[in-house]
Amino acid sequence: MCRQDPHAHLSAEEQIAAEESLSIYCKPVELYNILQRRAVRNPSFLQRCLRYKIQAKHKKRIEMKISLPSTVNDETRIQSLFPLCILLARPVYSPAVVEDSAVYRYSRECILMKCTGDDRMNQDQANFILPEINKLSAEVKSGSLSILFVSCAELFKEHVGGSLFPANVGGHCFLGKIPMELLHLSWEKSLNLSSGERAEMLSTVDLHSCFLKTSCFGEDKCFSFHSPHAGSTAMSQQLQVRIAAEEIGARERSPYDSFAYSDIPSSTLPQIIRLRTGNVVFNYKYYNNKLQRTEVTEDFACPFCLVKCASFKGLRYHLPSSHDLFNFEFWVTEEFQAVNVSVKTDTWRSEIVAAGIDPKQQTFFFCSKATRRRKLKSLVQSSKHVHPLILDSELPGSVNELREKTDVGVAESGDRDASSPRVSSATAHSYADPECVQSLPASNLTPPALLQFAKTRKLSVERSDPRNRALLQKRQFFHSHRAQPMAMEQVLSDRDSEDEVDDDVADLEDRRMLDDFVDVTKDEKQLMHLWNSFVRKQRVLADGHIPWACEAFSKLHGQDLVRTPALHWCWRLFMIKLWNHGLLDARTMNNCNIILEQFQGQDADP
Repeated sequence: MCRQDPHAHLSAEEQIAAEESLSIYCKPVELYNILQRRAVRNPSFLQRCLRYKIQAKHKKRIEMKISLPSTVNDETRIQSLFPLCILLARPVYSPAVVEDSAVYRYSRECILMKCTGDDRMNQDQANFILPEINKLSAEVKSGSLSILFVSCAELFKEHVGGSLFPANVGGHCFLGKIPMELLHLSWEKSLNLSSGERAEMLSTVDLHSCFLKTSCFGEDKCFSFHSPHAGSTAMSQQLQVRIAAEEIGARERSPYDSFAYSDIPSSTLPQIIRLRTGNVVFNYKYYNNKLQRTEVTEDFACPFCLVKCASFKGLRYHLPSSHDLFNFEFWVTEEFQAVNVSVKTDTWRSEIVAAGIDPKQQTFFFCSKATRRRKLKSLVQSSKHVHPLILDSELPGSVNELREKTDVGVAESGDRDASSPRVSSATAHSYADPECVQSLPASNLTPPALLQFAKTRKLSVERSDPRNRALLQKRQFFHSHRAQPMAMEQVLSDRDSEDEVDDDVADLEDRRMLDDFVDVTKDEKQLMHLWNSFVRKQRVLADGHIPWACEAFSKLHGQDLVRTPALHWCWRLFMIKLWNHGLLDARTMNNCNIILEQFQGQDADP
């Protein structure tokens, strides 16, 4: 919703000037729209990891307290029910469950040893933390949440000093239940809970006798209850229970929460309060702050990138950090949560241009280096000006045979004998100057290949000279990478394997270097070695290769990573470090985790 101020008090010229002043918002908004579209595929950070969002989510959780008030309960009658165990449990649906029995799964239990007095001092009560009201409604609709009241005094007497409920034990007990659906309906209609206050209610719980047996279901503990047989006598008890609910963040109230809803009917008041909580008014100032346009967003949403910030405090963090081209002024009253917005005009001025100087009249400096001419291209171009080389059709096309023919041609040209049956005098002269070679008919060699061959041939001729060979034998040559001495055959050989890497030797040297580290764990060294070997073999050179490399690494070593949890955590921490340095995006990290989860699923399947 957007509203603009009337221009009744402005003249026609002032209205035109005001519209031009408003257009200063166009460039920043256009820039943030581009960034928003880019962040859809490549977000700079995960929204759910922001601290203010996590805090706002935790403050909306509901704290539920259950107690037994002594004013409405006869302590002498219910004394035999203590200790009373209160659980927040979910039913387990399985074909193995018998018809007259029920199985519930729970993670934590609370024990009440007595009733609560009126003074509310030293209260004996059970505390539970529930999700926010919207998330709780989804669980309640499925009927998968209930509050259980279990009285098993006999079981506690047999296991004094041990755990509350040991596994695989059983005994007679009393069982009562309150479905969470009833509480949820009451809390949705409660004005106190909607306005951030404490909501209390009294409920009657019927306890029936049954047989209890404890067991385990994975990491969670389970209760199985069996109804008594038809011939046995069934006993029952009644309890009056006080249930209080309050939002965890209700104590931190702002003036906006103390608004008086006097004209709104009570039936729709809770819904209106929840809708009004996230409304924020944005006032866009323009024309020297004389005019403004107003926009209202819901759910504490940012008007520029539409990100939901979960609270007004979240907007205070998000707007200055993500949209620093604007000035923001935050203020809260009983009626509004508002933000005044204005454009930072000084940021549009160039930092290089001094104040009061026209950029068009400022001196512009440009420096360029002279381009170097490539030698290979000049050789190919100069070869156009020489006479073509003519060979007869009987010349073989392979490089080795061509090299043998070349040696023969060079020897004959040195003796001034041009009577070769296959090579003409022009051919011999051409091989004496290898840089004049242009093309060879009936051959599969291209001009660059021939030039490379000519250079190799020239080096071979120089090395084969007896005087040069004697000079080479007097000196000792070493490999530049390995610093190992070279044999004379390697020095005179045309083959150069200096840049070739032996993967086994490289892995051995990498492991030896990693073993020198003292403050690194064994699993971290293993991950370093796997990553170094992968990067070396796959030639991961640029920053843009990292996203592909992480996904390929997860596919290649995924089986080893999921089988070793410590190695798996090292890989996750390594991806987080890449993400911190801006080398890895969140989407690629998520894809890597999905790949590893698929490997875990394959291991779990029989």
